[in-house]
Amino acid sequence: MRTRHRRWREVALGLAAISFAFALAVPALAVATRVSPPQAEAEGHRIELAVPGRAPVTLYYEERGGGPPVLLLHGLGESTFTWHEIVPRLAESHRVIALDLKGFGRSDKPADDAYGADDQAILVAQFLLQRDLDAVMLIGHSFGGTVALRTALADGIRGTTRVRRIAVIGAPALPRSTARHLDLVKMPGLPDMVAQALSPELLARILLSEAMGGAEDLSEEIIEGYAAPYRDPEAMQAFLATARTIVKEEGAKAIAKRYRAIRQPVLVVWCRNDPIVPLRAGRRLAAALPSATLEILDGCHHLPQHERPDALVGELEKFLAR
Repeated sequence: MRTRHRRWREVALGLAAISFAFALAVPALAVATRVSPPQAEAEGHRIELAVPGRAPVTLYYEERGGGPPVLLLHGLGESTFTWHEIVPRLAESHRVIALDLKGFGRSDKPADDAYGADDQAILVAQFLLQRDLDAVMLIGHSFGGTVALRTALADGIRGTTRVRRIAVIGAPALPRSTARHLDLVKMPGLPDMVAQALSPELLARILLSEAMGGAEDLSEEIIEGYAAPYRDPEAMQAFLATARTIVKEEGAKAIAKRYRAIRQPVLVVWCRNDPIVPLRAGRRLAAALPSATLEILDGCHHLPQHERPDALVGELEKFLAR
């Protein structure tokens, strides 16, 4: 019986880790928080995007502030809610748009196989074009960082001024970047069984703990914020479909070659103790990009936007000001 329970926990942790930050804030974390001036609430919108060969997809996004545009792309298992500590600070001087990727948050969750980074990048590119956004700073956390890089290479974006700068945070942007136990998600049927057996709340607790280095004192409000979308069976299926595309992606050399075509400045931010996408992956990624700067943060794991928010915002603001 102990062996069986241990195995279930290993699979659950595999699902947790592959989320790359399903969770957000832990009140018990001893971090210094800068108080920002009061901000107007972000406005929620929906946009229908046409994808060649597929049915249209409607994505949800929120917008706040004014100035040069910044587009935020969340990680696997997350949503626009992921950025709620960061958006008010960036919106003091920028027009900040946070997008729910296909399959997540309040965006459509079609039952198809188009959940890879390149599939998402096609939609983000269409979003930029349809909204006529130019000189945008793309900021992506984890899987969202991979999507940001692929967006810069997408049709209609590559070679234009649509993307001015890119910041990636703990992104598994090259194959085999993630911790090995994430490969459990490839086991036929088993991750689906675990997902059905665990409540969204329990899964959220596991994910939070994994992404934050074993943190246990978790806010019920935050747990609910991340668990709520996963009461929809379609959301969990999209989550698993996306997770499998990440761990199954091959061809590191070919993808690194593609990245050499990215001419925009790229800020690569990594936590020194990231257990999900280890720092060695960040060094590999920075070396593959022609104009990359690697910044390493101490005192955090896979969620610097919540474990070290001031340090992260400071790096982003310096990069935005260049």
